[in-house]
Amino acid sequence: MLNRRDVIKMAAALAAAFGIDSLPAPVVAALKAIDPATVPKIIYLQGLSCSGCSVSLLQATQPAVLTMLTEYSRLAFHGDLAAASGALAQETINHYIEGKAGEYFLVLEGAIPAAMPEACQIGEHTLADYLVKASTTMNGALAVGSCACYGGIPAAEGNLTGAVGLREFFKSSKIDKLVIDIPGCSVHPDWVWHTIVHLVRSGLPELIKDRPAQFYSKKVHELCSRYHDFQEEIFAGKLGDSGCLFKLGCLGPDSYADCPTRGWNGTSTFCVEANAPCVGCTSPDFARKKTFPFYRLNENTRKKKT
Repeated sequence: MLNRRDVIKMAAALAAAFGIDSLPAPVVAALKAIDPATVPKIIYLQGLSCSGCSVSLLQATQPAVLTMLTEYSRLAFHGDLAAASGALAQETINHYIEGKAGEYFLVLEGAIPAAMPEACQIGEHTLADYLVKASTTMNGALAVGSCACYGGIPAAEGNLTGAVGLREFFKSSKIDKLVIDIPGCSVHPDWVWHTIVHLVRSGLPELIKDRPAQFYSKKVHELCSRYHDFQEEIFAGKLGDSGCLFKLGCLGPDSYADCPTRGWNGTSTFCVEANAPCVGCTSPDFARKKTFPFYRLNENTRKKKT
């Protein structure tokens, strides 16, 4: 019978065999050069969220997720993936946050209920308490997903929890600590894993407005395959039509992300290619206002109703 260590080694070997061979040779060489002993550990905590970002991270393909989890990062704790629960899980978190386990990065998914701290607890302590303690021992933090970056859907107008993102929470708590924002709802797995690899291999990546420039330097609109339609004023009249989706509420002109060139679902497509307008999920204003819906009726439909 294989023990847990043997299973992990076998999974890592399989992941390495099938997960990175398709990458360019320099990238493969850089990944293989990583010494697992030098890779900072990661404590992954979750606030107010749907766990959608965690689900997305498990869809990584280049490299495969098992490779990322066992060789190029050292995931010490994740509530959805951990075998431990209850007191044992809390003991693991405390061991790191109290500074007893060496260097680590904190990853937060989900918003922090600043006005209702008890809405998000880990054992007997609130998430907010853990974040304040972690700020004194961690190397830095990654805010994964728009909820962790800006509050996201939990911070929508009218919410009772006073949900905020990690950076705003630290600012209000007068905490000055490195936070890298990786927004998206959900976040693309590459945006997170490639940032972690960069931290391991080269240190802090180039940032634009606290986001990795590699992924967030250009607008979706600029990279979109329907940009030509916009220039020629060829607009879709309803969902499913060909043409630019701007008049159906597409927020690509206001959203920074490389979705059109990176692709989702194993690089096969992205929202606009699937005939859905970009909803601006990487924007700080995402899901903020009741009067600003994700989609809007097209002009022709409005005229018929009036």
